[in-house]
Amino acid sequence: MSKEKVVIRERSRRIPVEISCWLAGADDASCIPTYDLSDTGVSVLCHDPLPEGRVVRLQFFTPLAAEAVTVAAEVVWSRTEPEGGMGLRFLDMDEKTRSVMRETVRLLRLREKAAYQLRETGE
Repeated sequence: MSKEKVVIRERSRRIPVEISCWLAGADDASCIPTYDLSDTGVSVLCHDPLPEGRVVRLQFFTPLAAEAVTVAAEVVWSRTEPEGGMGLRFLDMDEKTRSVMRETVRLLRLREKAAYQLRETGE
C-alpha cells in the first residue's frame, strides 16, 4: 500500500502594498517591488522572473522590526506577461518572524480599511 502525501495549503488574504525588498538567488541580489503581501507569501514585480520551484532569500523592512526581516521563499508561480512577476511562498519561518509578519499584515489591513472608510465618507 502506498502512502499519499497530503499537502495542506493555507490561503491568506493578500493585502495590496508596494514595498521594496531584496531578492537574493544563488548568483545575485536585486531590489524589487512587491504588489501584495500576506503572512504566508508575497507577489513581486520583476523583469526576469525565476522558474517555479526555485528557492530564494527575501529581505525587507516592516514598521515592526528595527532590522530587516529575512525569509526563505519558494517561487510558486512565475510569469512574463503582461508584466513580469512571481509569487513567493515563505518557507520555514521561525516564530518571531511569523509573528512580525502576522502583525505587519494585520496593521496593513487596518490601514487599508481606514483609507477605504475615508474615501467612502469623503473626509
